[in-house]
Amino acid sequence: MAAIARLDARICASLVAPAWRLRAAWTGYTRALQLQRVEIDEIDVFAGQCGLHLPGRGRIATTGDPFGALPAWQARLAEPAGSHWREDLPFSFELPRGWAEAPALVRALDLADIWCRNDASSSPWLARPILLARLKLTHTPLPCLAGGDEAQRFALDARPALLKRLLKGLRKSAEDGLERLDALERFRLRAATAVASEHRPGKLTELTRLALARPSLAARTITGELGVTPSGAGKLLARAEGLGLLVAVGARQSWRTYVTPDVAVALGVKPPERGRPRGQPQPTRAVDAILGQFDAEMAAIDSRLQRLGIAAESQNSYQITEL
Repeated sequence: MAAIARLDARICASLVAPAWRLRAAWTGYTRALQLQRVEIDEIDVFAGQCGLHLPGRGRIATTGDPFGALPAWQARLAEPAGSHWREDLPFSFELPRGWAEAPALVRALDLADIWCRNDASSSPWLARPILLARLKLTHTPLPCLAGGDEAQRFALDARPALLKRLLKGLRKSAEDGLERLDALERFRLRAATAVASEHRPGKLTELTRLALARPSLAARTITGELGVTPSGAGKLLARAEGLGLLVAVGARQSWRTYVTPDVAVALGVKPPERGRPRGQPQPTRAVDAILGQFDAEMAAIDSRLQRLGIAAESQNSYQITEL
């Protein structure tokens, strides 16, 4: 619960929370697919949701639509207020002895247990962050906490070993989510510093803002959103790579794909940073001005989406030019 509470508190106050929720939803959905025996990696889900296929990655072998349930799940995660946890369960059950005295987290895992035994789809794995929020364990649903254990569907007796695995898995998911939030916040600061140091930043500000919501980019996918030609988009991406904001994937220059540094580490293209973390650059007036403008534009986008009745974190990308 301490790990979950730390993540929940940080998300409530973070300026990059919409981008984090979008990526965390892809992470949680990947875990649910893997528990359904779908052979897929997280990086493939990230690239697929960005409309790209990363060089060197095989195609997803499946006869159905593995992403069919993703939009509906993202919409449920974005609901401002949900019903009582009991009203949302697709099954009925009797409260076992000692239910009221059990810790709230154990009660949530017990409900997920019963759900798994009554539903063979991915719904029980995806419902866990919503259950935790409905039981008031988190302020809002944290998509990275989706998942579970395959043994939940088979064993019916008391399972202290399974409970320990579930608790360890939740702690790891929360800690990983906090690390990724830190990476996004560092990217935001690094991008603002890099833009401030450029004499003519051009579209770099818009590109870095777009990269927060779409961590996998290519020249052909950003021309319309940034209002540049394919040639200009390629030069812009190469410029961002030179500043350390993006990492190129693939050898062919014309079809090169770029990913953010954290995704590059997950893909194995870039080794993780070792040793002491580098000191953050000292704030300057130029950096503060860019950060302020960046935050104001993000807040305007969120406000616009809320007025339209669309949750920002359920979108695959921020449609900057249309707004």
